[in-house]
Amino acid sequence: MTGGALARSMKAIPMSEHPLEPIFHPRGIALVGVPSEPTGQGGGGGGFLNSIMEQGYHERAGLYPVNPKATEIAGLKCYASLTDIEGPVDHVISLVPARVVPVLVEQAVAKGVRSVHFFTAGFSETGDPEMAQMERAMVKRLTDAGIRVIGPNCMGLYVPGVGLAFMGGFPTEPGNVMLISQSGANAGDVVHNLSRRGARFSKVISFGNGSDLRAHDFLDYAITDDQTEVVTAYIEGVQDGRKFFEAVKRLAAVKPTVLLKGGLTGAGARAAHSHTGSLAGSTQIFDAMCRQTGAFRAETMEDLHDITVALTTGLRRVRGRDVALVGGGGGFAVLSSDALAREGLDLPPAPQAVKDQLSEFIPVAGTSVNNPFDTNMSTPELSLRALRIVASGPYDMVIAAPSFDRSWRTGDEVVDDETKRARQLEAATQAAEQFAQLQQETGVPFIALMRDRGASVEVADRFAQEAYKRGVAVYPTVARAARAVSGLLAWRERRVGLPEVV
Repeated sequence: MTGGALARSMKAIPMSEHPLEPIFHPRGIALVGVPSEPTGQGGGGGGFLNSIMEQGYHERAGLYPVNPKATEIAGLKCYASLTDIEGPVDHVISLVPARVVPVLVEQAVAKGVRSVHFFTAGFSETGDPEMAQMERAMVKRLTDAGIRVIGPNCMGLYVPGVGLAFMGGFPTEPGNVMLISQSGANAGDVVHNLSRRGARFSKVISFGNGSDLRAHDFLDYAITDDQTEVVTAYIEGVQDGRKFFEAVKRLAAVKPTVLLKGGLTGAGARAAHSHTGSLAGSTQIFDAMCRQTGAFRAETMEDLHDITVALTTGLRRVRGRDVALVGGGGGFAVLSSDALAREGLDLPPAPQAVKDQLSEFIPVAGTSVNNPFDTNMSTPELSLRALRIVASGPYDMVIAAPSFDRSWRTGDEVVDDETKRARQLEAATQAAEQFAQLQQETGVPFIALMRDRGASVEVADRFAQEAYKRGVAVYPTVARAARAVSGLLAWRERRVGLPEVV
């Protein structure tokens, strides 16, 4: 595809006037140093090529493997050098060893590329002064020529809107979450795990050593990116502290911003330095920065996942701490009540009117029409009826566990495995639609709890995807849901005086 054809194909993707915008819309990509027989879908030369082809970039624009020992790789024409490529190349992915980088740098300057991503490692993060000096020299040579540098020692870019990815299995459809990560492994984990829960990404950037483009540059870009509504970031070492602070402050004023800082312990700091050459800061300083800017500080990777789900679903509208818990009695209710209480959430008793309505079709034995509610959820009709009654009570949110293992059955009917699978998948979609319907009707945020012990991974994933698509938050445990809600409410309170962003 020509550069003009690519530009026409991307008209639907909002583009800003920010100077980094062209990096995310390359007219051509060259992978320099790709193996002659690329394999794998993760990191490494072959993994990059396969992942980008999986996204379909080569069907939209020029994708050019560069390897002097091959003439064709994965069905694509292969070139001996970067300068041999006839078409425009805006973005280069360096897969060559560190010793070959100076040659690549000169070719990139001669070709007039816009950006170079160095997957190549072995520079300043090694602690070797000579390699650190080589890194500084190559970055200066490129930036003096107007070429921006991502890395070294990183996974680079995932931009589903244009078909660019650094790992296999990433969704091809774009979304509204931007992730900025110093670590490539963590970036991949966030994409895979949040994608399973339904989230989709506008841009993901793994920037490694940050020799040129750093966290504050991408945070500044996120302000202008119309695709991005929520920004998450994993940071190990803060470079240019004042610029970082100001970028977070500007961004957090207009878009929810979630920050996870690695290297806040002695052991973590040592790992961060050996990983990306980063110097860690103190917990107190990072906490203070988040308070002053209005950013949300995630303490763990689970927090980052869970608050992102909250901010991108109807749960973001929760305003109070009163919870209705539906779908489990006995020990589950006891432990869940403890988990909610630990996060400062309450389980107010059900009003008499709610108990009376539930008692009309729920037997007393083995169930509960008080809060927590242990109700009959064996069919979609009974589930809908019970949840609608509960949501009419004085609650700020409803946490409920859907069931896929019973609702697909018809009496004692015996069916084959494929029919069972199809019906369970259909039941999962129906349950997601039901939760979304109730959330919309009542205005009460619903939290779906994935504790159905009869559901396969495929069925559970189907429910999570379909629920998220319809604005319903899904959590694996009551404790994690409670922590996300409590964190969201506390964050909103800390933002008093700042613009409302959720």
